[in-house]
Amino acid sequence: MLLDQESKEDIRPWNMDTNSFCMLMHLSQFASSVFPLAGIIMPIVMWQQFKKDSSVIHENGKQIMNFMLTTFLVGIVFTLGIVAVVMTLFNNTSTDQREAAFSAMGIVTILLFAAGFSIAYVVFIILAAIKAYNGQVGKYPLTIRFIR
Repeated sequence: MLLDQESKEDIRPWNMDTNSFCMLMHLSQFASSVFPLAGIIMPIVMWQQFKKDSSVIHENGKQIMNFMLTTFLVGIVFTLGIVAVVMTLFNNTSTDQREAAFSAMGIVTILLFAAGFSIAYVVFIILAAIKAYNGQVGKYPLTIRFIR
């Protein structure tokens, strides 16, 4: 049964208030930096465990899932881009300086994109966690809504 906003005080997931739990759910995505795949598994388990008890937890969980799916998709595209640039570099048998310059620009572009993506990833999670702690749904910008 999905509960409304007024009755969220009755729910104490993991002996926390709902806002703290939602914040922890967002921040648990960083757990992969300590344990591989924990940043994927923890938010899913937390969401699935309490999504029927609280509409706030359910909405935050959907936002997290959409963000994780979007970052996975961007990661695949990014990886394919790296493979394409590396293949171009290794298959480039000519010594044309223009082709070497384009390959170097491709590498620099990929490195800049990776740095920007990493910074945005961390900032987006922290901002969503702050919103969740303040009682709002932590929405991530530039996220595809796979789960509505």
